[in-house]
Amino acid sequence: FFFLMIRRPPRSTQSRSSAASDVYKRQSFRSLDKLCVSITSTRIYNQKGMPISVNTQQTSQKEQILITEKEALLWTDSRYWLQAEKELDQGWELRKLQLGAQTWFQFVVEQYANKGEFVVSYDTSLLSYDNYKTRSTYFSNNGIKFEGKDTNLIDLIWTDRPAEPSAKLMVHDVQFTGQSVTERLEQVGKQTLATGASYHFVPILEQIAWVLSIRGRDNEYNPVCMSYLLLHFEKNGEQISSRGTLYVRKSKVPEEVQKHLQSFHIDIKDYNEVGGDLRGIDQKILISKTECNSFVYQTIEKQDLIINCTGESPIEKLKAVKNAREREGMRTCHVRDGAALVRYIAWLENELNVNNNTELTEYSGAMTLKGFREAQEHNQGLSFSSISSIGANGAVVHYEPLEHTAQKLNNKEVYLLDSGGQYLDGTTDVTRTFHFSEATDEQRDAYTRVLLGNLDVERVLLPNNGRMSGSDIDILARRRLWEVGLDYGHGTGHGVGYFLNVHEGPLGISKYRDYAFSDGMMVTNEPGYYKDGEFGIRIENILEIVAKSDGKWLQFNNLTMFPYERRLIKGSLLEQKDRDYINNYHQRVLETLTPVLEKQNDQLAIQWLKTACAPL
Repeated sequence: FFFLMIRRPPRSTQSRSSAASDVYKRQSFRSLDKLCVSITSTRIYNQKGMPISVNTQQTSQKEQILITEKEALLWTDSRYWLQAEKELDQGWELRKLQLGAQTWFQFVVEQYANKGEFVVSYDTSLLSYDNYKTRSTYFSNNGIKFEGKDTNLIDLIWTDRPAEPSAKLMVHDVQFTGQSVTERLEQVGKQTLATGASYHFVPILEQIAWVLSIRGRDNEYNPVCMSYLLLHFEKNGEQISSRGTLYVRKSKVPEEVQKHLQSFHIDIKDYNEVGGDLRGIDQKILISKTECNSFVYQTIEKQDLIINCTGESPIEKLKAVKNAREREGMRTCHVRDGAALVRYIAWLENELNVNNNTELTEYSGAMTLKGFREAQEHNQGLSFSSISSIGANGAVVHYEPLEHTAQKLNNKEVYLLDSGGQYLDGTTDVTRTFHFSEATDEQRDAYTRVLLGNLDVERVLLPNNGRMSGSDIDILARRRLWEVGLDYGHGTGHGVGYFLNVHEGPLGISKYRDYAFSDGMMVTNEPGYYKDGEFGIRIENILEIVAKSDGKWLQFNNLTMFPYERRLIKGSLLEQKDRDYINNYHQRVLETLTPVLEKQNDQLAIQWLKTACAPL
């Protein structure tokens, strides 16, 4: 038989915290007599204690695995090629996901099309309906059957699976959300009714959390809870009334959250009751076939009642545009987060250069930074596992240090640190690259080109015409690297949630991201360069998209509060306007963070910041 596993990243703009990703759903496997492929996918349980890639010992966050009687193949994108080469066991073959390369389904067709009866099976709870339809047509045209199963092969062999998370839900108070649940439901209701539907089914966890102003703890980094939401709307004159049902493990819902939901006419039912209720739908229902798994989608017996979302679903679009309170929160939480990062780097540089500490590791450094973040007001933990990487590990784009294998930190190699925090008033994601002594000319040249690409994106003005998107500006981040034949394989930016997932859609910056920018959106800006086996460079800020006063143009406001690495800046590549821009930014960082550090009485950090922000 064949086994294919798709593992979606917790930090991907493409992936969603969907209840379709519930790896705890069904536990049996019906064997097939024919050669088959089993497809699974996971989303929110792949950071800690969830080694989904059980057969490979490979710990990256996005992969597709195909196992046959003769071969074991792994497909992954450029962010994980180095990691896969290091971690794959003997017998595995790496296939690189990139433009023009053969995909897993093309491989299946090449090997098995029209060669007798052949079945590709998939777990219906873990594949979107849209994906199912696309693959089904493709395989059918090539004489291969694509057959859904209500089972998952992993369940048979994953004997030491951690228990399902049991943490309680919490209310995200209106003092932080800036908008009542009633207002949000009314906005969703208007868009739902405009399509001709009375119901709207929501399978995406961050959408559920946002519209109901609740947060969960089912994942260490994403404050969501496994659930489904079914909303019903009626229009009475100019008023829109709403009611709904949240399908969730009832043990996770404390009394405070029950009262909160009931006040907005949201009933609570057990997670597994969703199928029965959907089968009884007797009015038009709005669903996104790209967001909903094929199991749930096909549960609705009267398929003629389904109205498919055109483009993004209503909540996804509404959530992407932050309101005034959310924008304020994102600005202020970045100040506190910047102070935590300054305190860590000041401490680390002192340990390496003054105290000559040779026992610090990538992991212990990340844990120290975690402590500084947790000490900040409103902190709710990290927004993802910190990428603390020294030397060659920096070239592994989404490297995660482990306690027993982490490398020692030192002042001789480039140190890449990508980290972020969750706060009641926002979510942060910041990357800086450091050198604590003397960098090489090659490192300084690459760093400065990455920095200039970052600044070119940040400084651009875009017409506010409802059409400009990340695909229009991705080239700005790369052109300085292209001048000398360098590039990076990942996208340049992704949307960011508000005390939600650090990677959210629908916007982003890459040649593939064409969702239009508008005032109030947040997007990261993170070009990089990676030299295999030697070092990695990335510089990341979160940008607020702001309409200029005349409303005709959009500009970017950099929310991230942390200086650039002056030891890595090659002055000969800078024009005066670049120098001025960096100096002005550093002055703003200095003036903003100094009072916070003074309040926290960290003199080491204050002195470090003054030095780091001195004019170039």
